[in-house]
Amino acid sequence: MARTEMKRGTLKGITVGSNEGRTHVLLLMPRAHRPDYESKIDMIAHTETVHSTYLRPREGKDAIRDSGMEPDDHSFHLINIATRDLGVWMQNLIQQGWNRCNMEIIPNNSKAMDIMCFAHPSSTVVERLPLPWNPFDVEGRCYNHIPDGTAIIEPAPEELDSEKESENLSSTDSDDVEVESVEAIVETTKVVVAEAPASELLEEEVRRTIDLLRADGMDMMQVMEHPKFAEVSERASAANVDVWTMVVSTFQ
Repeated sequence: MARTEMKRGTLKGITVGSNEGRTHVLLLMPRAHRPDYESKIDMIAHTETVHSTYLRPREGKDAIRDSGMEPDDHSFHLINIATRDLGVWMQNLIQQGWNRCNMEIIPNNSKAMDIMCFAHPSSTVVERLPLPWNPFDVEGRCYNHIPDGTAIIEPAPEELDSEKESENLSSTDSDDVEVESVEAIVETTKVVVAEAPASELLEEEVRRTIDLLRADGMDMMQVMEHPKFAEVSERASAANVDVWTMVVSTFQ
């Protein structure tokens, strides 16, 4: 079970230097569904920390409404996640009917951003979602979803005092993001990921890859022919993982 910690900043700022092998995903859901969503993601056995922020436009709402979506009825969860963890993050949601959607994210009336999007089945999905700002640069509350088997190294007292003072100075300058309550606020976190047998990690990676490709509507043969599956399948087979049985059992 993961634990969630919060710090103030931007998603771009808290992920500096940690984007290799990672991807961004925007998850769209009705606001009423958010508590259920959060209870499920807290139980996900992902292997690396997931960084996220909730977006709630307080300006530019008319443009969003003109696109066909009511912004006040939806929650937007933008996550930065290890690519190998994406399948396990989405697995339960896909089983509940979440689908990948081709929704263009248009910040500041500029060109579309390349962000993968998944939507709850009760969400209003539009072709083009105009946002009043770059979602990665929005100042507000960001979250670290830290998996089991990790340790936190607390900052030295003088560092903590300095960060608290900095937080107090900047705590009143965000009007265009949603204010969320959290149980714990940790300003500096250093995460050490627990090791696991390579074969087990590869099995999980194979399953997540299959789930992700299935979410795109692919059948068994299309999954097996896809380059992403071919790459992880080759590594898993070299570690004596029975990939074929995993594929067949998934589609039975």
